Amino acid sequence: MNLNKLYYFNELVKQHQFSSAAKRLHISQPSLSNSIKTLEKELNCNLIERRNGRVELTKYGQIFLESADSIILTLENAKHNINHPKQIENNTIEIGCIPTARENFLPHITSVFEKENSSTFHYIYHNGTSNQICLEVQNGNFDLGICSKIDTYSDLNFIPLYVENTFFTASKLASKLDLPQSTRTIYLVYSTKHELSQPAQKLIDFITN
Repeated sequence: MNLNKLYYFNELVKQHQFSSAAKRLHISQPSLSNSIKTLEKELNCNLIERRNGRVELTKYGQIFLESADSIILTLENAKHNINHPKQIENNTIEIGCIPTARENFLPHITSVFEKENSSTFHYIYHNGTSNQICLEVQNGNFDLGICSKIDTYSDLNFIPLYVENTFFTASKLASKLDLPQSTRTIYLVYSTKHELSQPAQKLIDFITN
């Protein structure tokens, strides 16, 4: 039994649907289904059952969920406890960001931030979709994120930063079509469930104050 199966099972329980869980986990639905079947085979019992299009836990699934939650929590706490002092020592901040934020927003913010703090910080950037970023922030793998708001992550803090305009330009197709310009609000996202490193907290305070 590997740890991925525990994460997959945990997400399936949260979403109650294979399709939604697979999307959140960024894997295919058949891969998720095969993983759950393998897990049930290893435990020699049925963990889930389908009722009216929803995935529900069996009594054995409920027992296993309690253990899986405990193992995942212990692992995430261990990862955080190891990374936290390392980040403090190196003034490291891990940021998940959509590509446009990394190109247009973060360079200006971090430059002014360092000048005001008279310090050098090390930034580890992770490009991703808004959903991927929120998931990693929720799990404590990123200190903060710059992305669109995802309503399903109700336990995260979303602070509006700016409005981004998107439109089509410089193409023959665009000149032939009447394509409306669209806008989206970009947010700072972070979690209070995990203890933030001092550098990350400083950056969040700088952006929000």
